[in-house]
Amino acid sequence: MEPKDLIYAGLTRNQAKVYLKIIKEPAMSGGQIAKGMSMDRSFVYSVLASLSNKGLINHIFQDNVKLFYPTDPESLLKDSEEKKERIMDIVEELKKIKGTAKPERVVLVYNGKAGLKVYMRDLLKCKTFSSLSGGGLYNIFDLLKNEFPHYLKVFDEKKIKGKIITSPENLANMKKTYNHLNIRIKTMEGLNNSVCFTLFGDKLAIYSLEDRPYVIIIEDKSVADTLTAYFNNVWETLK
Repeated sequence: MEPKDLIYAGLTRNQAKVYLKIIKEPAMSGGQIAKGMSMDRSFVYSVLASLSNKGLINHIFQDNVKLFYPTDPESLLKDSEEKKERIMDIVEELKKIKGTAKPERVVLVYNGKAGLKVYMRDLLKCKTFSSLSGGGLYNIFDLLKNEFPHYLKVFDEKKIKGKIITSPENLANMKKTYNHLNIRIKTMEGLNNSVCFTLFGDKLAIYSLEDRPYVIIIEDKSVADTLTAYFNNVWETLK
């Protein structure tokens, strides 16, 4: 395991490095940890204090020396759950503050992987979707490989139905990714780029999966209905 894996779980880089050191070599003093990691001793003690506050480590005194031990790694989950609860409370308060007025047509643009995450979270609220997925070098499940297992679990739990048109070259990858889900897949020749679109609810999401991805989400019922009808006509012509 690398420190970056623990950063994903909510630790800073230094917290992750010190925590891994204690996991691998418990019963060390702060001075021993600092020396072994070539880090400033006072800085290491501040990191140890932060890990202790998170409930990830504890200590005992042996011959008047404080020795550090890891607690159950599931404490990482508890910390994440507590954060999620706090964030949900904040979200509910923000919903109360947010105005209810909404334009007939909404166009939103998101950049980077963060934009793809916003799109996926929005998609998981729907019951059905239709998607044309390009056959380029990148796939959304490659770019969001850490998050995608969770998304697939929600697809399964919510019984979301989908239709995907992809390139013949991308078919095996798609089938492997969406295996056992209620998602039908067909292929169409000529899909050789990384620009895709998905229709769900009253929304059209257009997204690029190049090394600098972006997502454009258009919320317009007439646009969504028209393109859904077009998609279904194309779907019926494919095997």
